[in-house]
Amino acid sequence: MRLKTGILNGVGIAVRRGQYWGVPWGVVALCLPLSAFAQYSDVETLSLPADRARHELGAISVTGVPLPGGPLSQAADVDVVESDAIEAKGATNLGEALGDLAGVNSISTGNSVGKPVLRGLSGERIKILSNGVGVDHQQYGVRHMPTTDTFLIDRAEVVRGASSVLYGSSALGGAINLLPPGIAWGRPLEGETLTRYSTNNGQWDTGVKASGGNGTLGYSFGIIRRSAGNIETPDEPTYFPPPPAEQFRDAPAYTGRLGFTDFEQVNGDFALGYRDDSGGEWTARYARYSDEHNFLLPPPGGNLPPAAGEEGIGQYIDNEQIELAGEKQAGNITWKPKLLWQNNRRRSNAAGTPRVAGFDHAIDIEFDQYTARLEAQHGPVLGLDGGTVGIEYVIKVQVSRGTTQLSPGGTIDNAAIFAFEEKQLGDLLLQAGLRYDHHDIQGEALKTANPSQSVIDAEPHHFDVVTGSLGGIYSLTDRLSVAANVGRGFRAPTLFELYVAGQHGGVAAFQQGNDALDEETSLNTDLSLRWVSESLRAKATIYRNVIDNYIFLRDTGQAMNGLPVLAYDQADAELMGAELSIEKDINAWLTLNAAAETVNGERRDNDDELPLLPADNVRLGATFTPASDGWLRAPRGSVTVRYYAAKDAAPGEPFAQFDGAPFGTASTDGYLLVDLGAGFSPQIAGQTVHLDAAVHNLLDTDYRGFLDTYKGYALSPGRDIRLTARIPSGG
Repeated sequence: MRLKTGILNGVGIAVRRGQYWGVPWGVVALCLPLSAFAQYSDVETLSLPADRARHELGAISVTGVPLPGGPLSQAADVDVVESDAIEAKGATNLGEALGDLAGVNSISTGNSVGKPVLRGLSGERIKILSNGVGVDHQQYGVRHMPTTDTFLIDRAEVVRGASSVLYGSSALGGAINLLPPGIAWGRPLEGETLTRYSTNNGQWDTGVKASGGNGTLGYSFGIIRRSAGNIETPDEPTYFPPPPAEQFRDAPAYTGRLGFTDFEQVNGDFALGYRDDSGGEWTARYARYSDEHNFLLPPPGGNLPPAAGEEGIGQYIDNEQIELAGEKQAGNITWKPKLLWQNNRRRSNAAGTPRVAGFDHAIDIEFDQYTARLEAQHGPVLGLDGGTVGIEYVIKVQVSRGTTQLSPGGTIDNAAIFAFEEKQLGDLLLQAGLRYDHHDIQGEALKTANPSQSVIDAEPHHFDVVTGSLGGIYSLTDRLSVAANVGRGFRAPTLFELYVAGQHGGVAAFQQGNDALDEETSLNTDLSLRWVSESLRAKATIYRNVIDNYIFLRDTGQAMNGLPVLAYDQADAELMGAELSIEKDINAWLTLNAAAETVNGERRDNDDELPLLPADNVRLGATFTPASDGWLRAPRGSVTVRYYAAKDAAPGEPFAQFDGAPFGTASTDGYLLVDLGAGFSPQIAGQTVHLDAAVHNLLDTDYRGFLDTYKGYALSPGRDIRLTARIPSGG
């Protein structure tokens, strides 16, 4: 048997007669992930790098597909990023970890916050999954980051476009499935320790993870501590200190070392597993994310007058999850039951009170969410090749204890049934799905310490929605294929959007809910052309996403305590965009890559631009993996140049008010960034050590990233050198 093998963002893919199996790829040959396409070469056997040869060939199950299969075999646009690539890059948040994928960007706030943006959609329109089950991180806030540490995942699977057919509300724009580390059932111990230092903010990351088992019982665990000081930007002229310098009008309020941008985290993941005699696999997993951070406030966001100096706001995030999961084959069906409990608590001080002062009880929002999900993955039936049918029930109970209501207490429950099937017709693979959701949401004054009148008067909201998808991938030649996908998605309004009332210190605005909001529905269409050969991988995609009842924040034109008042509203909207990625092997040790992206989104009633869309951007890069013998093992290097075009802030966008302030700006100029990476894996005293250095913003360019939430009153981070050492063990 001849196999074709390759690399896909750190995932090897073996292909035989159109069927795909995943092979984890371990040695980090690059400091940045590769592109979304596999490098193929005909070989007689699969050869894995020595330090990962211990892994078995197994199916890679990607998000939003009927059956386990490689990303290249899907009608939907799917990418996979491995933890090895994330660690070598030095990424410390999810948005940054995925930001090298075409069509994926990150809303950032210092180093602690990185919220993924998929084709211009983010927050409540992107579903974050933990091992295939939806989780919530109170993502209504533009600075509210996902609560899963990137060190504690095995890989991230990213699907662009509506994924509601499998995951319901909030998967309107796409889904990101975070897979936890697997259990090494047949080995007593394999693991890794990590130490990293980042020069820009003096950040230390120290972690350890391990797994093992005896064939019947197994375990895995991981823990990491991240401790970071204040970030530093290029030291450019500022509008302050007093008196305001009119010659520096529109200059930032703050540059240099930015106070109140520090954070502390301790995050962990622990699992026990059991394999029964008939091949069933059962796991129990506990994960915790514990974070304390400050955000730098814009003047006059706190207690001091604008020219009096920096002020911060302290916040405290705690997230716990317990998951019980199983996988059991019975005849032609593989049953996959999952139960997940999630507790998430977000506490925030009043503006001007940093975390060193302790919690002042201004905002205290906590919820418990329970999810029961059962999937039945079946083989051929009724003329179909196979697929997945399932049911899911979710109930979320939230309380709001703070002196400021912000998001109120209430109850949300969702019941769903779904099916997703596929059929091969010659060179055409068809995939189709259908789902029904019943969604209830109720704001409750008894669960709210200081309820607004709208919460006191709240009536229940009920939504019954049918979603679906239809897609196909057709092989024009052995190397060229075309894929198309049409998906209908939906998103119910949240408690926050319906009933928010109060000052939202993290975004320096007063926000008002709208209890008359309807559900969003979307129709997403994308078409892609994919080329895969021995030395060239390329993909070009165009898409259109029409969203009815798009929910957005409208600037009322009013102000309260010097801050703008923003209210939720709805209008029909449309997004259109294109993505291109190319990767070319010049020779055995040099690979060139390029990517480009553009997205345009507008309200259909007045052509106003939609908020938080990424700037058009282009990336050019090269990776080097020269051969080497002796002590300098597995040398690797990379250089990446990125250009981001100028972009104007949309009306009502978070921090858009700074376009009218005497300092700062919400609209941004174009800029160019250069990043470098280098590493090697020597053996020291018989032990392999992976050493990597990643240099971000090599030229210390002063710029404002359009999706950087500090852009209104500060610059984006300057040069940062991240030094990473990883020591594998066992195996």
